[in-house]
Amino acid sequence: MPRGDITLKIPRNTRQSLMNVSGTVRELINTLKYSKKSDAAEFTLYMKLVLLGVAVVGGVAFVIHMVATIISNFLAPSSSSIVATLLKLVA
Repeated sequence: MPRGDITLKIPRNTRQSLMNVSGTVRELINTLKYSKKSDAAEFTLYMKLVLLGVAVVGGVAFVIHMVATIISNFLAPSSSSIVATLLKLVA
């Protein structure tokens, strides 16, 4: 190969990838065409459901964190930990 010759390797599936992108864009445009704006009652319902979901996930995460903290302080208590102090008071 001559020194000044530059070759560019283009993947064989580039055309197929471009077709996939154009198909996806077409599907997005069709979705936007057929979608409608929700009214206030429907929006409020969706907002309540989303907030309920966030609260449930946050509550589960909080409980897991508290259990992990109590277990870790029970296995290796430190004198400055509030949870360790509470566990000493309870025991």
